[in-house]
Order: sequence, then C-alpha cells, then structure tokens
Amino acid sequence: MKRILFLPLVFLGMSIQLVQSAETPALIERPGSGNVPTQVSVGIWIVDINNIDSAQQNFTADIAVVLRWKDARLAHTGTGAVHYALDQIWTPRVSIANETSSVVRKLPESAEVEPNGTVLYRQRYVGPFTQPLRLESFPFDRQNFRIHFVAIRYRPDEVAFLPDENWIRDGLQKAAGISRSITLPDWTVEKWDAKPSVYALTPGLQYSGYVFEFTASRNVLHYILKVILPLVLIVMMSWSVFWTEPTNSNTQFSIAVTSMLTLIAYRFAVDTQLPRLPYMTRLDVFFLVSTLLVFLSLIEVLVTTILDNNDQVARAKKLDRYCRVIVPVIFVIASIAIFAHPRG
Repeated sequence: MKRILFLPLVFLGMSIQLVQSAETPALIERPGSGNVPTQVSVGIWIVDINNIDSAQQNFTADIAVVLRWKDARLAHTGTGAVHYALDQIWTPRVSIANETSSVVRKLPESAEVEPNGTVLYRQRYVGPFTQPLRLESFPFDRQNFRIHFVAIRYRPDEVAFLPDENWIRDGLQKAAGISRSITLPDWTVEKWDAKPSVYALTPGLQYSGYVFEFTASRNVLHYILKVILPLVLIVMMSWSVFWTEPTNSNTQFSIAVTSMLTLIAYRFAVDTQLPRLPYMTRLDVFFLVSTLLVFLSLIEVLVTTILDNNDQVARAKKLDRYCRVIVPVIFVIASIAIFAHPRG
C-alpha cells in the first residue's frame, strides 16, 4: 500500500520539476564570456518623427534598429542565414529606457545567423517616447531629445556597443541618421548624434547602453501669427480708452472690461498647449505683462471717471495724454526684454 502511494508522489514531483524548468528558461552565456566585453554593433535610422507633444512631455517616432554581433557557437555549414527565435540564442536583451507602453514592435522577435556566426537582429519601434522638456523659453525654445537603448542585465564591461561598420562603409555617418521626409510640421531638426552611453538605473547600478540624440527648435511663426499677434491687438484695443472722452465713461468701461475678459478667455485657450509647470515660460510672462497693462487701462478709466464726476475734466484729459505714451512704451520695452534674447 505504501509503495502504491509513493509512486504517484514521485510522478507528481517530477511533473512539478518539469513545469518549473519549462517556465524558467536557462540564461545563455554571452559569446566570449570573460574579461573581454561582447561587441554589439548598432545601426539606427529615424524613419519618421510625426509629433512632439509639449503638454504630455513626449514625442512620437518611427525607428528602425539593426544590431549585429558574433557568436562562434552558432556558426554553421549552410549557404544562407538560419533564423532563430530570440529565446533560443544569446542576445544583448536590448530595450528602450524611455519608451512608453504604447510603443509597438513591427518586426518578429527573431534573428538571422550567417554561416560565420554573425547574428543580425532587426526591429522597428513605432510609438511615443517620454522626454522631459524645459519650457522656460516657450515658444522660442530649442529642445534635446533622446532614444536610449539599454542592454538589460549587462554592465559596460560585459557588453560594448559601437557604430555598425557596414552602415558606415555604405556612407551613413556614425551608422545612424534621420529621414529627410519626416512629417514634423512645427519643429525643425537641427542636428543629431549617436554614441555609446551608460544607463544608470540607480546609483551604483549601471547598464551598457547606446543613445540617439537630436536637437530640434520650435517653429515660432505659428505662435507669432496665432498667439502673440492677437494678444498684442487685444492689448492695443484696451488703449482706445485713452482716446475716449472722460465724459463717456460707459464706453470706456465697456472697452476695458471687454479687453480683460477676452484676454482671460484667450489665456485659457493657450494653456491647453502646455503642461502645468512650476515655472513661467516666456509666453506666460508676456501674458502677465499684457494682463497687467489691460488692468491698468481699467484702473485709469476708473480714475478719469472719478475726476470727471468731481468736475476735474482737465486733469482727466491730462492723465489720458500721459497714458497714451507711457503705457505703449512700457509694453514695447517689456516685449523686447521678453523675446529679444536667443532661444533657450
């Protein structure tokens, strides 16, 4: 009876062991394990950058990546490339540090192995990538963007990334580049770079990595024509109270209050383009100066109305004449101070 009970227990234990071994794949040693790092060549091509979202602090891109390394254990006598699933061979386990959960991998997770043991892995990533932005100079800003590839589990002394020599021989500088036909309407890409870069997950925990960086400047014509120019016109509309007779206080109040309400509504419309920032952008400062000057016009109307009610029309007109010069001069000087210095 004990023997009969013992046999099922043995089979149960063997089944559990087989299931556990199937669920936990063995970690394949990297080629040339030892003191010499495994060299992995990288080629990166930016197919498209179709959006930079300042409010969400990300950019959407289409990226083609080629990784190449040598693994003599996979050399074969065939005439063509042999395809392997990534879990069947050693790979540098590359991921993108700043990718979001919406990034899609367009190509199968497999690799090609040539007869001499050269392994070729291709992938295409499409989706949004996070990027913290410094927006103090918005909308006259210049931003740096990066795509950081990281070899999970491997330190810089274990895996070394370097530009793909085949791409360089084919004329691609640094084995990377950006397509000239990117669909990015409101930004201009000024320069780019690709280089090895250590990724520090936490202090003391560093992984080997490779980074593609590009610098882009915002095209300001849209903001000048559709944001700044209308704002200037709203402020100038409020100045019409200085040319209105103090005896016509109803008209003056109507103009000043309308200018103030229009400015506030306009401010809410522009705020949707930016995240909630703990600092002020250039456009914020310009809005603040404009709001203060429109409010100053409203205060001036109140003062001239009081003077008119006290039969001091001459003093009210004199105040209007001063404001016709002082307020525009303040606005011009403030605008130059805000927008004259170079891009941030």
